[in-house]
Amino acid sequence: MSAEQDSVFVRNFALVIATLVGVTVLLIVIANSVFGDEDSERQALAEERAEQNLSPDFAVRLSGEPAPAIASADPGADEGGAMEVRSGEQVTQAVCIACHQGNFLNAPGVGDKAAWNERIGKGWETLTQNVANGYGNMPAQGGAASEEEIRAAIEWMVESETGLEVPES
Repeated sequence: MSAEQDSVFVRNFALVIATLVGVTVLLIVIANSVFGDEDSERQALAEERAEQNLSPDFAVRLSGEPAPAIASADPGADEGGAMEVRSGEQVTQAVCIACHQGNFLNAPGVGDKAAWNERIGKGWETLTQNVANGYGNMPAQGGAASEEEIRAAIEWMVESETGLEVPES
């Protein structure tokens, strides 16, 4: 008797599953017929968003011309297309402070005289190259700031905030 009950259960279960699949297909067909019309405005918006997602935010410039101003990034950019160089404090607050505020991953804190004293002996060239290309736990920051801005940030963090002087290299 148990085999007969199992057979009835499996048959009823298969019938329920088949009914659910049929109802699902029917609902999909109805939804596509009611809401599936081609809306050209919606299609244009989808294409525009896809294009924005696939386009690069920047391009490599090999000729040395300054980076073009991005309207949304800096409303204070001049008409020549070049971005205004940020001060050392601005660069530090925008790019560096996350790690250099609390000695994160052994990053010397802003104003930490002892920690910076160990590093300044390398000189300006080594410090700016380490920042631009990355060194140890610090990721490369060359894409976030120009070399001039990197030097200004180091100058602000070290010389202005600790009183130490970085030797020329």
